[in-house]
Amino acid sequence: MNALARLAPHIKKVVSFILLINVSLFGGGATADEVLRYNLGTSGSSIPYENAVDEDRAGILVEILPLIMNRADIKTEKVMLSTKRAMLAFKTGALDFDFFSPSWLSKDEPAGDFTFSDPIIDITEYFITLPENHSRYQTLASIYGETVGMISGYVYFDSDKFVRMDFQAESNLILALGMKRIDVIIMEEAAARYWSSMHNVKIAMGPIHTAGQMALRVHNRHKDKLPAINRAIVELKQTGQIDRILNKYSDFSL
Repeated sequence: MNALARLAPHIKKVVSFILLINVSLFGGGATADEVLRYNLGTSGSSIPYENAVDEDRAGILVEILPLIMNRADIKTEKVMLSTKRAMLAFKTGALDFDFFSPSWLSKDEPAGDFTFSDPIIDITEYFITLPENHSRYQTLASIYGETVGMISGYVYFDSDKFVRMDFQAESNLILALGMKRIDVIIMEEAAARYWSSMHNVKIAMGPIHTAGQMALRVHNRHKDKLPAINRAIVELKQTGQIDRILNKYSDFSL
């Protein structure tokens, strides 16, 4: 008993030292080392935004994202998921942020558990068809009720007004249009022009589907990071860095 009593103070010191190490490693430093997960460009077909055009142009959003996050001092991790799985992962919280345009959501859409950053770039989607069918699809009314090609997993606020036919990626949409598997599709202009050129499919732009601005959609659990993100976006615009990136892709009619 006497020996155990003499050891007790030393045991307390060892336990206290171990607790101090645990607090130092896993306590206060957790916020600083927090890593935000995202998905970008895994379809291989979202050119020129999420995928490379050539060795000098990695993709507009691919180039812009690290500039924003470095300025905001936020660490990120890219997760490789299909478009459809990425949308589900964001909804369930497995992903922390993504690129998204508020214009893609219905005005009646319930408020989700996320907040948008300041706008980053403009983006416009069109109803697109073959030149021979252009006269048939010049108004929204002429397209309502028709079968429309869309990207699997993408959000279309008015998809209930069409018969939706899903394709895996933008490249597949243009190919299906060229092979006349479908008469009209919804697609962003720059991506449509790229794939029409690659697949030698002549296209005609119909009515605008959405015209808005791309932003970062951030889960509300990371809402505290939005001020730093927004400051970074403002600075990148003021210094002309975002415009310089867009100018590299000017041959896409951005």
